Amino acid sequence: MTPRQAEELLSHLKLKALGLDELHEHVRLSGSAWTRDQLELFLLCARGVTRDGTGAFHAIAASAEDDLGAAIVEAVRSFAGKPVPAAQVRARLPQHFVTTDEQVLAFARRTAGLEVFGPKLIRIAP
Repeated sequence: MTPRQAEELLSHLKLKALGLDELHEHVRLSGSAWTRDQLELFLLCARGVTRDGTGAFHAIAASAEDDLGAAIVEAVRSFAGKPVPAAQVRARLPQHFVTTDEQVLAFARRTAGLEVFGPKLIRIAP
């Protein structure tokens, strides 16, 4: 499963709880070759995903930090692979986020898929 497929799956679980068989079918139709067991292990390890008493999985809504993180990733993606300073990333964030260049850099350093290099430049990791 690709990171994008995983994001879509987790977003879907925030809207509706689904059983493992339904989720495996969804993942399979999206082009993933993951087995049912691999998917179950992923869901059991994924942050914010729980299994209820009926066996259905659901994800809790994102926190403010998760929302900021997603906005930072989208802002970096908007530069189409070009390395950019944190100030330019911050300028492309929605106005309701109040953050500093240092916070943007710190988030980028701890986020898989983003890379900080050189003189504090951020880009999508190769």
